[in-house]
Amino acid sequence: MKTETTALLRVPAFRTLLVARTISNFGNGLSPIAIAFGVLSLPGATPKSLSLVMFAQMLPIVVFMLVGGVIADRYPRALLIGSADMLLSIFVVGNGIALATHNATVQTMMIVGLLSGTLNAVWWPAMSGLVPELVEEDQLQSANSFVGLVCNFANIIGTVAGGIIVATIGAGLAIFVDGVTFFIAGLLVFQLRKFGSRRKVDEHSPSVFDDLVHGWREFVSLKWVVAVVAGYSIIAMLFESAFAVVGPVLAKETLGGPKPWSWILASFSVGMVVGVLTTVKVRPKRPLLIGIVVQFGMVLWFLSMGQTESVPFIMVCAFFCGFAMDFFMVLWQTAMQANVPRESISRVASYDAFGSLFFAPLGLVVAGPIVSRFGTQPTFTAFAVVMAIVVVAMLSVREVRNLTGQQA
Repeated sequence: MKTETTALLRVPAFRTLLVARTISNFGNGLSPIAIAFGVLSLPGATPKSLSLVMFAQMLPIVVFMLVGGVIADRYPRALLIGSADMLLSIFVVGNGIALATHNATVQTMMIVGLLSGTLNAVWWPAMSGLVPELVEEDQLQSANSFVGLVCNFANIIGTVAGGIIVATIGAGLAIFVDGVTFFIAGLLVFQLRKFGSRRKVDEHSPSVFDDLVHGWREFVSLKWVVAVVAGYSIIAMLFESAFAVVGPVLAKETLGGPKPWSWILASFSVGMVVGVLTTVKVRPKRPLLIGIVVQFGMVLWFLSMGQTESVPFIMVCAFFCGFAMDFFMVLWQTAMQANVPRESISRVASYDAFGSLFFAPLGLVVAGPIVSRFGTQPTFTAFAVVMAIVVVAMLSVREVRNLTGQQA
């Protein structure tokens, strides 16, 4: 690990990306707690209000993701990422000021969510293709692991800080700081805009529609990709609903508010760190088989939220959930980067994200009403059962079980 880390840190562009992602993920740790409890603190707010705000943020990501993938394959990815982050910072800072000065409403927070989701629809596929432009192919898994590791450490610090700030000062300050981190990270990544290439576009070049068709054909030709994306369309719907709506409502009603919720999320982030650390050394012969089996850790966390009010026990289960998520994600990113042609990876990644998040807006918009009707703990229990069925279904696909990976 030490030798691989040293080799990566000798690459100046990779060091810059690493610093940017660390700063950005500190802000990402603040954001979920700040937005959730910020919305719930508004006069007259209900779980339905939180559902609407999170729905507004997720919807444009799904709607514009495919176009974002085309854009990310046509223009320098670092240019797009840096510009999107800096522009996003303006909206997030404004949102934080409005909340801190008691001028925010559910409607204004929905507008900011729509704008941030639109920018993320470009940022996401662009980021998926940036790492392969900065490091050698045999360094991909190590690079993904290293980025994930430092990002998760930053996320843990941000999550704990977010719980303290929201509980003692208010959500507005936490959101303001999140916006500042976006600007700094965007400025750093913008410096990498010379990497990658701007695809030549003239009268003979493929149209946006042609690019979408080509990306779709590349996507559906990979059965293992289609199977995992189909499964994650359900898992992401459940997870986004739990993470953004059902969990914060449960924390407010029965667990003690933002501080215990931040401890649970911090435990989740610690699990993510350990999951990434494991991928530094463990390179399974069948990466998706092992990665998906481990997803039962997510089922365990959902079940614990539905069956107990013991914060320490939920924290332990959150650790296994975080481990499962990032252990799999590093293996998944590496499989995508190693098996999809570089010139079309952002488009395929956009179909990956589009498919995985397709039902997430629906889950977010109905999560509030479902919780109001059935309660938080029965909702979590139902989520756990559905997720277990989906994991088994993904494992039933031969191409998923048999995909081979990079060996150490």
